[in-house]
Amino acid sequence: MLRLRYHFFYISIITAGLLASCSAERKNILSKTYHNTTARYNAYFYAKENIREIEKVLDDSYDNDYNDILNIYPEIDSVLAKTYEDKVEECIKKASIAIQRHKNSKWVDDSYILIGLARFYSTDYVNAIETFKYVNTKSEDPDARHRALVHLLRTFTDYKEYNNATSVSDYLKKEKVNKNNQKFLYINRAHYYQIQEDYDNMVQNLVKAAPILKKKDGKGRIYFIIGQVYQMLGFDAEAFNYYKRCIASNPEYELDFHARLYMAQVTELGKSSDLKSARKLFKKLLKDKKNKEFKDKIYYEMAAFEMRQNNLEDAVKYLKESVKASTNNNRQKGQSYLKLGEIHYDSLRKYELAKAYYDSTITVLPKDYENYELIKERQEVLSDFVKQLNTIHLQDSLLALSEMDSLSIRKQIDEYIAAEEERKKQEEEKERKRIRRNTFNQLQDNTGFSSTSWYFDNPSAIAMGQTEFKRIWGDRQLEDNWRRSNKEAEQDYEEVAKDNTNTSPDTEDIEVGEEDPETVLTAQAEKMYNQIPFSAEAKERALTEIEEAYYNLGNIYYFNLHEEPNAATSFETLLRRFPETKHEPEVLYHLYLINKSLGRDTERYKNRLLSQYPNTTYAKLLANPNYTEESTAANEQLKKAYKKAYELFGSEQYTQALDVINQAMNDHQETVFTPRLKLLKILITGKTEDVNLYQYQLTEFIKEHPDSEITPYAKELLTASENFLKKQRRLLGTEFVKYFDQEHYLVVVYDAGKGLTDRIYPLIEAYNNSEFDEQNLKTSNLILDENRSITMITSFGGQQEALQYFRKFVSEDVISEKTQNSKIYKFVITKDNFNIFYQSKDLEAYLRFFDKNYKNGL
Repeated sequence: MLRLRYHFFYISIITAGLLASCSAERKNILSKTYHNTTARYNAYFYAKENIREIEKVLDDSYDNDYNDILNIYPEIDSVLAKTYEDKVEECIKKASIAIQRHKNSKWVDDSYILIGLARFYSTDYVNAIETFKYVNTKSEDPDARHRALVHLLRTFTDYKEYNNATSVSDYLKKEKVNKNNQKFLYINRAHYYQIQEDYDNMVQNLVKAAPILKKKDGKGRIYFIIGQVYQMLGFDAEAFNYYKRCIASNPEYELDFHARLYMAQVTELGKSSDLKSARKLFKKLLKDKKNKEFKDKIYYEMAAFEMRQNNLEDAVKYLKESVKASTNNNRQKGQSYLKLGEIHYDSLRKYELAKAYYDSTITVLPKDYENYELIKERQEVLSDFVKQLNTIHLQDSLLALSEMDSLSIRKQIDEYIAAEEERKKQEEEKERKRIRRNTFNQLQDNTGFSSTSWYFDNPSAIAMGQTEFKRIWGDRQLEDNWRRSNKEAEQDYEEVAKDNTNTSPDTEDIEVGEEDPETVLTAQAEKMYNQIPFSAEAKERALTEIEEAYYNLGNIYYFNLHEEPNAATSFETLLRRFPETKHEPEVLYHLYLINKSLGRDTERYKNRLLSQYPNTTYAKLLANPNYTEESTAANEQLKKAYKKAYELFGSEQYTQALDVINQAMNDHQETVFTPRLKLLKILITGKTEDVNLYQYQLTEFIKEHPDSEITPYAKELLTASENFLKKQRRLLGTEFVKYFDQEHYLVVVYDAGKGLTDRIYPLIEAYNNSEFDEQNLKTSNLILDENRSITMITSFGGQQEALQYFRKFVSEDVISEKTQNSKIYKFVITKDNFNIFYQSKDLEAYLRFFDKNYKNGL
C-alpha cells in the first residue's frame, strides 16, 4: 500500500513537470522538445498537407500544351482558386495554431511560410508578400529567411512586380543558400525568365537546378522543358540529351511519350538512312497501342518533321491524318488546322483553301490559345478575300449567262446542277466509307481483334459486334426487311401489286413528307435563273458589285497579304474594266507606290493622277511627300483659329469671326479640319445674310464634303431651316411684296436633270458680254427643287432697267427656247421677293404676281 502511494507521488510529480513544460513561455530542453514535436506533427503537418492538396489541384487542372514550351509552374487564377478556398482557410487556421500555441518551437517560421504560400495560391499576393517579408525580417534562422525570399521571388513574378523580383534574385546571389533552397531558387529564377521570354537565362537556371532535384520535385518534367528550350534555340544535340535524360528518369507515360516523339525531331540527320530511321521511329510510335490517344500528336510531329525537309505534300497529308485522329482533343485539332492554313497561306498561296482551314481553326481552337486574336484576324481577312473572289466569279458568270438564249441558259444550269449532285454523292459515299472504317477500327481496338485474323474466329469480336448491332438497331428478328421498324402483315406479292395499280409512277417511290427530287431540282434551277441580270438596272448592279470587289481585292492583296504584284494586277483590272470608277485617284496612287517598290515605270500613274485629280489628297501626297506632316501642322493652326472664331461667333462678333476664318484659310493649306471652318462661316452667313443664301451654302457644302464627319450636322441644319420656312408659309401663305424701288434680278426656270444648265448658262454669258458688257452683270445657277433649276442674272438697279433687259432678252430669244426641249419660265423679280420665292418654291404664285404687276405694264 505504501509502495502504491510512492508510485502515485512520483507519477504526480512527473505529470506536473510535463504540464509545466507545456507552457509556451518556457525555453528549457523539455519544453522545446514538447513544442517542436507537437507543432510539427499536429498543426504544421496538417497545414502542409493542405498546401500539397492545393498544389495537386493546380497540377491536375493544368492542360499541358506540348506544342509549346511547357510552363514551369501551372497558371493560377482567381476562378480556379475558388475551388480550393476551403483548403486555403484550413491551412491558415492550422498554421496559425502552430504559431500561437507553440511560440518557442522551431516550426513557427515554417508555419508563417505556409500561411504565405496559402495566400499566394489564393492570389492574395499583397498579403503573401507581407508574410514572406515578415519571415525575412523577424526570423533568426537563415534557411527560413532564404526560403521565404525564394517564395517571395515567385510571388513578385506572378504579381508582375518584376523590378522587385530582380532585386530579390540579386540579393540571394550574395547569400549562402542551402541545397534545398538553392534548387527552388534556380527554378523560380527560371520561372521569372520564362515570363520575360528570356530563354537563355531560363535554361541556364534549369540546368543548374536539374542535378539537385529529386523525382518528387518533377525532375523528369524539368529535363523535358530544358530539351524543349534547347530545341527552340537550335541546339538539337543538347535537346536530344535532355529528352533522353527525361526518359531515363521514368516519368509518367504522357511525358515519356512526348520526350520520345521530340527525340525523333532532333535526331541528327546526316544521311538518307538517318531520315529513314527517323520516319521509322514515328511509324513505330504510331503502331504502339499505348499511343492510341496520341495519334493526332504523332501525325502532327510527323508533319513538322516533313516540313523541315521541305516536303510539303507529305506534311499536308499527315496534318489531315492528325485532324482525323483528333476526336477529343480540340486544342490539337485546332493546331493541325492552323498549320494547314499556314501552309496554304504562306507557302502554297492557295487562299481559298487557307480560308477553309482557318475557319475550321477558329471553330475548334480554344480561345485561350496564344495569339488567338491574330489568328482570328487572318481568318477574317481570308474570309473577306474569298468573298471578293466569289463575287467577281458569280457576277461575271451571271452576266455571261444573260447574253445567252433561254435554251442555252437552261442547258448550262442543268449541267451545273448535275455536276453538283454528283459531287455531293461522292462526298456522301466518302463519308460513309470513313464512318465504316472508323467503326471497324473501334471494334478492333476494343476487342483486340487483329486485322490479320478472321472475324468469326474471334469470340470477342463477335460479341462486340452483337452489342454494337443491338445498340444501333435494338432487338431484331432474323428475317427479310429486318431494317423496317413497323411492318404490316405479310401480303402476297400479287395482291400488293394489284393494290398499287392506281399509284402514280411519279410518286410511288416517294415517302410521306419527302419532296419530289424533280421538284427540288426544278426549284433550284428556277432560283438560279432568277439571279441572272437581264434588265439594264440589274446588269448595272452586277457591274457595281464587280467594281467594288476588284477594289477590295486589290486592297487586301496590298495591305493584308502584302502581295504587291497581285495587288497591281487587281487595280489594273479595275481601271481597265471600269475607267470611270470613283476609286481612280486612290488606285492610281497605290499603283504608283507599288510599281515604285517593284522597280517598274511609275510616270504614267503619276502624270495621270496629277493632271486629272490635282486637288485630291493623293495628288498632293505625290507632289509633296511631306504633305501629311505639313497637313498635320496646318491642322493644329486651323484648330486654334477655329477656337478663336467660335468664341467671337458666340459673342455675336460676326465680322471679326469672319476675318479670323478667312485669314486662317488663306494662310494654311486645306486639311481634314478645313470643313469645320467652312461650316462656321456658313453659320455666320445665317446670322448676317439672307436665309436663301444660307440654305444654298449649306447645300453646296454637303455636295462638296459628302464624307466629312460634320456633314450630317450640316444636313440637320438645312432640314431645320427648310422645315421652319415651310411652317411659316403654311401659317402666312405666299405673299409677295409690292415694293419695286429696289434691286431686281432676271430669273430663268427650267427642268432639272436634262443638262440644260450647261447649255443655257454659256448662251446668257455670251449675250451679256456682247450686249451689256459695261453693266457688269453676273450669271449664276441655283437648284430650286428636285425637278427645277434656276439661272439668275444679277443685278439691275431698278424696275425699269430690269424690264428693258427683259423685253430685249425675250424678243431676241437668247436661249433658243424651242431647241431646249423644256418648258422655260422667264421673269424679273425684286431682291425681297426672290427670297420669298426661293423659300416657298411657289412658281405659280409668283407668275400670277408677275403678270399682274409687271406684264400688264409692258
